[in-house]
Amino acid sequence: MKTKIIAGIGIVILAVALIFTMKPKSFSDEFAQTMKDMDSYILQGNMEITKGEDVKAYALEVGYEKGEKDYFKVSLTDKELNQEQIILRNDAGVFVVTPSLNQVFKFEGDWPMNSPKPYLLQSIADIVKQENATIKKQKDGTLVSAKVSYPNNKNFDHEDIMFDKNAKLKWLQIYNKDNTSELKIVFTKCEYDAKIKKDYFKAPAVIEKKASASVISEQDLPLYPVQVFSSELKSANQMKVNGEVKHVLEYHGDKNFTVVETKKEVPKDTQTVIMPGEMIDAMDVVGFYDGNHMSVVYDGVEFSVFSDELGPEEMMEVINSMQVAVMK
Repeated sequence: MKTKIIAGIGIVILAVALIFTMKPKSFSDEFAQTMKDMDSYILQGNMEITKGEDVKAYALEVGYEKGEKDYFKVSLTDKELNQEQIILRNDAGVFVVTPSLNQVFKFEGDWPMNSPKPYLLQSIADIVKQENATIKKQKDGTLVSAKVSYPNNKNFDHEDIMFDKNAKLKWLQIYNKDNTSELKIVFTKCEYDAKIKKDYFKAPAVIEKKASASVISEQDLPLYPVQVFSSELKSANQMKVNGEVKHVLEYHGDKNFTVVETKKEVPKDTQTVIMPGEMIDAMDVVGFYDGNHMSVVYDGVEFSVFSDELGPEEMMEVINSMQVAVMK
């Protein structure tokens, strides 16, 4: 009798083991394994960023290669201005290549892993494995939906990511709390374990691609921010420093700050500039932050905010609100 009971227990254990063995892996587990096994990838697509009534369109390319130090490259081309900006990381550091200024800015830091990025597979994989993620099998692939948090993009609230049957990205969309789309990427290429050229991640010594003509001229300056945190404009002046005209706007109120706008001259030869402080990547613009000062270059104009009372996210909000005014 005892032998029969032991045998019965053994059969039950074997049956349970078989069930778990035969049970298909979840999409989350499969994608995690795909990421673990992956040595490189190339993503290409079209990205739209919505800010109020304005929609900006970009051509996007993202490259990644696993190594002792992982390499990354992100290229964004503004379709309206036909201006490209590249951020890349290699053994030498982090670089922001800005053809509109014929300059390469060099940083220290752990970009892009210092905060999630919608266009990085690593960030997408983190969303897929979230406990709150909803994963639905569909006729043409898998849809993942989840609440999200992007420190440099406070309005982003939840996200949909669509994969094809081979777990390749098809599109993603990020919404605010009102369920209004703020960012959309449609992928035209998603290649895992891609063959990448040797110099793909190299920072250029000479920028070959020249920028198109600027939309913003000296006569358009100064531009006025929409986001002023209840402060009021107290003075607007201009001064000439080293041959450059600087437009200075001073705001006083609950949070005091100063805006400086400068139309930059483009040097003939490519310059590499070593930058102190931190790089803030806010999707379509890159900020240079050093504690009480942030600068962003957009369409050949340097927008700077100085304040002891605004944080980096607030400074970026001020600068971004001027960009919206530009595009109108």
